[in-house]
Amino acid sequence: MRTWGSVVAALCVFTLSPLGAQFVFGAEAPSDCGIPADVHDGWTMTSPEKQGVNATLLCAMGDGISGGKLANVDGVVIVRHGVLVYERHYSRFDAATRHNGYSMTKSVVSLLVGIAMDRGLISDLDVPVVSYFPENADLRMPGKDPITLRHLLTMSAGLGSSGAPGIAFAYSDGETELIGAILKKVTGKAVDVLAQEDLFAPLGIKDVSWSRDPLSGLPTSAHGLSLRPRDWAKIGQLVLNRGVWEGQQIVSASWVAQSTAEQIKTDEPLSAGYGYQWWLGRSLDKGRDVQWVAAKGFNSQKIIVIPALDMVVVFNASRQSKNMVAPELDLLDRYILPAAANDGSGTVSALR
Repeated sequence: MRTWGSVVAALCVFTLSPLGAQFVFGAEAPSDCGIPADVHDGWTMTSPEKQGVNATLLCAMGDGISGGKLANVDGVVIVRHGVLVYERHYSRFDAATRHNGYSMTKSVVSLLVGIAMDRGLISDLDVPVVSYFPENADLRMPGKDPITLRHLLTMSAGLGSSGAPGIAFAYSDGETELIGAILKKVTGKAVDVLAQEDLFAPLGIKDVSWSRDPLSGLPTSAHGLSLRPRDWAKIGQLVLNRGVWEGQQIVSASWVAQSTAEQIKTDEPLSAGYGYQWWLGRSLDKGRDVQWVAAKGFNSQKIIVIPALDMVVVFNASRQSKNMVAPELDLLDRYILPAAANDGSGTVSALR
């Protein structure tokens, strides 16, 4: 296990103000300020500084969280250049504890759709959904036959409303559950089995829990998945790698590009749009527009993929936050983005 030696040699103490972290040099940094443990799960680990990340800022963030001065989260994991550089957990949580991702599950289901398309099991996003379920007359609602898989992926099907499909974004668990039903129809397998075979096994993700609908007994597609924080980070790194993991193309680069590009606008605060079950957002760092893609879930769960910085950040929490946005993005904007070296300039948008 590498220690931070030279990283913390500067030795710092800090005070926190509403404007961010201010540092006074001369005291020893805490010994547990985010050094990842080796749990033999496939991640390479180094100090933050070796990947161009300021360890002092990350230590300040971690101690501010544990001291109750910053956002209340259960854990933070940071990956830079494909290397795990920071991990810290709080309260009863640790690196080996699964965390419910809630609606981050939707983004995993989106990857499964991409894999099904890559294999020719789904050929067209614009085929009416009723064509998958000809035996189900309930889906033939007046004005709803034009609903397509693309509408479901972009939360624009208008189920439960009188709006025409494809016009407006309206967040709906039911639309993702229909996606899961389509996947089962075309593959013969429920989403938990598909994910295990097509995603988790290649990524080396072994500790998985998936809640089930009490009536059907099927795994829920909209919010059922629990993974260890580092494994949520693997999902983010797969997307950052344009579908590649350890040299293997798990899902096509074209699907990753489509699903993480803006497909429809939303009225959600701090959202720059919505792709195929992925959120788009942006942050400002030193006047630079840093765009990111995110899986988001209830109680502030987030996988944030930042192409401009070649970085993945995972937040897990157990407390509600408004619109699944604050307060974790404050940690991102005040500490994590400033800690990362400015490797480029200007605006960098979605994955291509």
